[in-house]
This record gives sequence, structure tokens and C-alpha cells, in this order.
Amino acid sequence: MTRPLAILFVAAALARGQTTSTTGTIRGVVVDSSGASVPGALVTAVNQQTRTRREAHADTGGQFYLGTLAAGTYTVRAEATGFAPAEVGPFPLSVGQLIQQKLGLQPAGVVETLEVTEQPEAVDVTAATASVALGGDRIEEAPARSRSYLNFVLAAPGVAPSAGASSQRSMTGVRAPLADSGFTFNGMRPRNNAILIDGVDNRDETTGGNRVAIGLEMVQEFRVAGAAVGAELGGAAGGLLNMVTRSGVNVWHGDATFFAQNEFANARKPEVAIAGTPRFRRYQPGTSLMGPLRKDRTFFAAAVEHERESAQEWSDVPEAVVAPVNRALATAAYAGTGVRSVLRGLYGTQMRGTEFSAKFNHQASAKDTLSARYAYSRGSVRGEVQGPDNFADRSAQGSSLTIDHSLVGNWLRIVSPATVNEFRAQIAERTMGLEPNGAGPMLEIPGVVTLGAFARMDAGRKERHYQVVENLNTALGGHRLSVGADAHLVRFDGSLRDRFAGVFLFPTLSDFVGARPDVFVQAFGTAHTRMDTLPVGLWAQDRWEARPGLHLELGARFDRQRMPTGLPASSNNVAPRVGLSWRPVPKRPLVLRAGLGLFYDRYPLAYLNPAVQKDGNRGFEQYLTGTEAAAAFRLNRGGALAQPLPFGGQATYTASQRFPSTYGRKFSVGMEQGFGSDTSLAVEFNQISGFHLPRIRNVAGQLPPTYELNQTAMSEYTGASISLNRHFNHELAYLVTYTVGRTRDDASDFDEQPQDPRNTRADWALSRQHQLHRLAASAVFDLPVEAWDILPEWAQKAFEEISLAPIFTIGSGRPINALFTTDLFRTGAYPISARAFGLARNPFRSPRTTSLDLRVMKTFHVIHGRALLQFAAESFNLTNHANTERVSQYFASPEGKLDSYGTPLESLPARQIQFLVQLEF
Repeated sequence: MTRPLAILFVAAALARGQTTSTTGTIRGVVVDSSGASVPGALVTAVNQQTRTRREAHADTGGQFYLGTLAAGTYTVRAEATGFAPAEVGPFPLSVGQLIQQKLGLQPAGVVETLEVTEQPEAVDVTAATASVALGGDRIEEAPARSRSYLNFVLAAPGVAPSAGASSQRSMTGVRAPLADSGFTFNGMRPRNNAILIDGVDNRDETTGGNRVAIGLEMVQEFRVAGAAVGAELGGAAGGLLNMVTRSGVNVWHGDATFFAQNEFANARKPEVAIAGTPRFRRYQPGTSLMGPLRKDRTFFAAAVEHERESAQEWSDVPEAVVAPVNRALATAAYAGTGVRSVLRGLYGTQMRGTEFSAKFNHQASAKDTLSARYAYSRGSVRGEVQGPDNFADRSAQGSSLTIDHSLVGNWLRIVSPATVNEFRAQIAERTMGLEPNGAGPMLEIPGVVTLGAFARMDAGRKERHYQVVENLNTALGGHRLSVGADAHLVRFDGSLRDRFAGVFLFPTLSDFVGARPDVFVQAFGTAHTRMDTLPVGLWAQDRWEARPGLHLELGARFDRQRMPTGLPASSNNVAPRVGLSWRPVPKRPLVLRAGLGLFYDRYPLAYLNPAVQKDGNRGFEQYLTGTEAAAAFRLNRGGALAQPLPFGGQATYTASQRFPSTYGRKFSVGMEQGFGSDTSLAVEFNQISGFHLPRIRNVAGQLPPTYELNQTAMSEYTGASISLNRHFNHELAYLVTYTVGRTRDDASDFDEQPQDPRNTRADWALSRQHQLHRLAASAVFDLPVEAWDILPEWAQKAFEEISLAPIFTIGSGRPINALFTTDLFRTGAYPISARAFGLARNPFRSPRTTSLDLRVMKTFHVIHGRALLQFAAESFNLTNHANTERVSQYFASPEGKLDSYGTPLESLPARQIQFLVQLEF
């Protein structure tokens, strides 16, 4: 069995304790042969990779506590006068995990050293809610299209892909103007998740997406939790993604990898209506090196990876409209537009990306540990950034350039054997630019085609992040106490030129041919804005073993966000948290769990920006309909206006004077049963409600609109998940999760305006984030060659050292709206929110998604025990199932129902084959 197959990317235990910590905890009791406690026994934990040691003395009850240990593999040794030492391990310790261990000592002379071979149970009986830990070495051996650890988040229970707002097709490149995190936890908005790296925030403050990219080679481990109740977790109403980067070890280790794809092995996407396969060539070389700069003292780890893609994308203008649209564009009526013709066919795209990260760890003394990590990523996507939710000409797509820097420091101080203080600091910067493929105003025929510069595509911004986190942990009897504080200053400087080039909306193709827009929107004024925001948090937490087998989590958190100048002050938020885990039968690996808490969030800066940018003084919009929109079009023959028109009034954005913070109320109850030391079955029920979710609505209820930013949207999720997890044993490991749930809301994102701005509750329906069923199954196993006795010896040798790693997912369809093609009720909502024929919101479903990914890898020993050469082929969507990512939501126009309703706008990639060669030493 090869070393890579001794680990599985999802083999870490389910249902561990979840916090924002980057470390784990070992606690337990030392007893003698009669079961009596051994006070004063010396207990030592040794990290097997770095040989770092931590010591503690057992108290009067024989209890010991070793907290804030770096994730890794440990042995634990107990010694006391008159007794032979006892040692247990090695065993893995995960991020946020608490392992309980009983160490029994024998009288001296009975044995020289007692080695305890029993491993920790597969079930953590101290965790109040469930989570999944995914190890870095494990995810390296699984198929991953973009080589990003974020691909594996969807293996966890309760998690589903976000509804088309963020396509994770590359490690570094951003492919949507308002890209969110890419996943939704228990139905909450994808912009509301906490994304942490090395204990500090990594969330894009403008959109809620991920910032700096970290390659798989540098991922030590990350934990995924949907309903964690630890008070350390704050600033997010959704789920938690907590990742820790890898440190060097005492043995030099590294690798060189090369991934490659070519269109000859791929299938074409279903919307590409041509024979043959579009060009798709992708190369991804990378290398890593880690080891000791000073043995047992100073360690270094670094990795760099580059991605390069040359491809062709489909300009999906419907065939029947190419000729009439191009004839109209050739007339004098459209002389002012920036597009002379539309394309149905392929056009070239490119993607370039680089990520680099390096980390230093230094054991300064027996009590002080220091670390510093720098990460850089750069992603350029040319021509393929997604534009509108409509059939789009190439001119309506765009390009992006994203550059991230992140410098993080950590100081861990052992104040006493029972007390540890951890201080973290971060300085980071994100620069992003968006550039449209086309020019001029955006011309939109809903359900038919969009051309011209997409309204959100002309943008540039810079975020600067300054963060400090202080956390003090101590053990006192059966209590584990922690108090801490977090302050995170974000400075935004940018120009989000949404609608500054103008938008003309034509309800039908006939209206476009006749140059009769029904809606015109254009922003005027100064697009540049600067904003500072400062979220702060304070927390106190007690994890208490009330009696053997019964653990309580009791905590409270205070959150407050200092708002940008000119916006109302946010509220003072106190969030209580409580959790319980109970082992009803002492010697049975069964635990019952329950958790309840409030979780407050921040405001996405893209949501706040219009209230600063278009407040009526710095800028505003004109929103015209009917004959006034047609007059605006004729004035400059379809071009953007140099100045506002004297009629139609001004549309402004203001912030509600009551500006409460978004929060989630989470309740979970569940159980987990262990089967031996390697398998567990977990079941959890969740009821999660989102309150004060951001939205924009026209509080005037008529034209000209007065748009207000307020927190009146709500969501509700009720669901359950079941997870079966087997650690690697006898050449097999697997994780199978099934989630069933219902998500309802009255706005699925902050820019989804209500159909009736005076009756928002009429929009209460299934959410865009709703997915009734989702099954994810993954495994890693060696081919059982030793059982194939009927094969000749040469065939057995040929099949030795071959591993398989399949990942299968299937999910039910997502709700889709049934929109009219113009502002039917003249509410000023854009994007359009008016529904056709009195239909309810989100009344229909998209098709289900099914995918099978598979890696087949063969390993050769170049230098036995020291160097491996591996060859692999991995397939994504092996069965070539047509999986829809976005569909047309325009149900009807003034001319009747549209045949294009529900037609795919964008599909997930068809079958792709990727090849890998790797040298590991």
C-alpha cells in the first residue's frame, strides 16, 4: 500500500468540535491499575513530524490538559514515580478536534514501558454539532478540476453549490462580477459564509467570495461546519470554512507535478451547436518543498503553481435572431451603440493564474512558537467572465484581473501548562479589475439576447485588510475557558460603474427591430467611492464537562460594525451560544448532540456602495419607461447619454434609518454512532432562519423610484443530513453524505427586488438556493491485487500500486423564476422582478445534476521509501451528463409565452480528461 493511499481526502473524522482555532486539544486522565487517579503524573505530547513537545501535570483528580496543539500526528506519554511509563499513539489530531485519552500506569517492574495500541474512537463525544475535517494530504490524491481546496467543500453534509453566482473553474481567476463563495450552507446565502485561513479572515468584503488562493500542496487541513456553536465564530451568518496551511517537518519533502488537458479527450457542452469539440488546452505545473531549516526548531514550507488555459467559448445568440438583430444594428437608429453585429459561434478565451505561498514556523522557546505566512495569487480571465442571466453575445461577456497578497503572523505563548495565549495578525490586499468585451450601453432583449457592455463589467477596486485576533484559553478542572477579541479594518477604494454606460431593455425582438425600448436606466455622476468599515467582536466561551459523558458549551459573543461615513450606525449585537453532547452509555461509542445560537454578519460592500455612490449628491440614476425610454434611445441613436434628460426625475439610493445587522438563528440536534475505530454514522437535523437579510427596494412604490437599502428579507431552512464515514483501513476509505432540506425566502440575493415593493411577503417562496436532495459519495482504495490469485504473476505486478478515487454527486433541480420581459408594474426594479401571468415566485425547477469524477493512479518506487513517480488520469463528469448551471428565467413577453424559457444559458463542463505526472520525494 503506497503512502498516498494510506490517507483519504475525506478520511478525517466527522462531528468534531468546531471553532476558528487553527489547533486541536488532547485531554484525559491518568489512572493506576486499580482505576485510581494518579495526581501529579507528567504527561508529554510529541508531534511526530516536528518533534515539538508539550508537557502538563495531572491535577489532583488525575486529569491533564494539552491545548492549542498544531494539527498533526502525536504520541502521548505518561510518567509518575513508582510506575512504568505508558505511551499511546501515534494518532492524528485535527483542526478544532478534542481527543480524550485514558492512560493506565502499571507498577514499576511489571513492565518497562506500557504501549497502548488502542486508537482514539471514531466519534468525538465532546462536539455539540457536526462538521467534516478534510486533510491536505488527502485532498491531493482526489480528482479536482481547478486544483482548489474549495472544490471539496461540497463533499460535506448540508452544503450545496450556490445557484449559479460563482463558477469555480480555476484556482485563481474570477468568472463573475459579483462572485460569491460558491456554496451555500443549509440554505443561507452564499455571501454569508465565514472563510478563514490560518485563523484570520479570507472573505472578499465586497462580494462575499474567497480572496487569496492557496494551492492544494500547502493545505494542511480544513474544517467545514454548517451550525457550529463556538462563540469564537463570528462575522458570518452562514457556514464556516476554516483552513490551516502546512508547516515544514523534520524530513525534507517535496514534489513536482504537471497536469494537462486537451480537447481531443473532452466532450463539448450541450449548448455548443457545432460539430466537433471547441479548443480547450490547459496546463498546470507546480512544485513544493518543505523541511527543517533547523531540526526540531525552525521549519519552512513553500509551494508555487501556475495554470494556463487557451480555449474557445460559445457566443449563444439564438440562430433565428442573428439576421434580424444584425440588420437592425446596421441601421442609423443604432449608430450610437458600441456593437455593429452579434456572433453565433466560437470565440477565443484565455486564462492565466499563479499562486505562491511560503510559511515559516519557529519554536523560539519551550513556551513561545512563532509563524509567518505570505501568500500571493494572480488570476487573469480574458473574454469569459459571465455577463447577464440571459442569452449573451460575446460582447456582453468580459475579462477580469485579480491580484491578492496576504501576510499573516501568529504568536502562541504557553503561559502555564493549562493556559495558552494566541495572537494573530493579518495585512492583506485584493485588487480586482473587470473589463467588458463590448462597448457602449447594454442592449437587452430578455429571453432572446443581450449585447453591448454588461452593466456590471466596467469596474475596478482595491480592498486593504488589517486584522488582529487575540484568544486566551485556559483549563480549570472540567472547564475549558476562552476569551478573545477580533478587529478587522477594511478599506475600499474603487469604481463600480454599474449602469454608468446605460441599459436599454426591449421586451421583444420586434421592439428591438423597431428601436422601441421600454426601459432605460443610466447612472450619472462620480463613480469613484471610498469606504472604511471596521467589524469588531468580543467573546467568552466555556466548554464544561459537567459529569463524565456530558459536555456543555456555553458562550456569548458581541459584534459591532463601524459603518462607512454617511451610512446609519449598525446595531450592538449580542449572540448567545449553547451546545450539548451526551454519551448515554459510558463504554458505547454513541453521542447525542444539540446546539443553538445566533450568528451575526457584515454587510457586503457591493450592497452598500450604491448608497454612497448614488445618494443624489455624488450621483444618481435615471429610470425611464415607455415613450420616455424610446425618446432617450433616439436622442443619441442608442448610445449612452452625456447628461441626464430634463424629464423623468432622479432615482437615488438611500440607506434605511433602521439598519440592523443580518443574523442567522441556528438550531441543530443529532447523534453519531461509532463502529470500531474507523467508521462512524452521523445524523443531524437543522432548523436555520436568516433575519434582516440585505435587499434593495423602491420605497416610493412608483416612478421615479427611491431605492432603499434595508434589511427586511428573510430565509428559512429545515433539513436533515446523514453521513457515513470510514477512515482508511484495509485499503478502503469512503465518505457518503445525503442531505434533504427545504429553503424558503423572499429574496435570494441583495439585488433581487420584490415584485411589489409594498408587499415583500408576497415573494415568500422556495429560494434559488433550495435543493431538496443531494447525495455525495467519495472513496479511495487500492486494487485488491493480493486476492486475484487466478491472475498470472506478471498481471498481478502490473495491477499493483494502482489506486482509484471516485467522487459521485447527484442533486435535485433548483427553483427558477418565471419573469416577464419588462417592468410590467412600473416599480423601477432592475434586474426585472415582474412575473408573468400572476405566477408565484420561483414556481418551476431546473433539471437535476449528476456527476461522476474518477482518478486512476499508478505508483512506481524510484527510490524505495524515498521517491515515488506517479502517473494518473482523472475524468470529470465521466458519464458526460448535461448539467445545467443557469437557465433562462424569462417566461413571457407582451407577445405571449417564450419558447426559450428554461433553456440552458450555461452548462457545467462536459466530460473532461486530465492527465497527471508527479515526482514525490
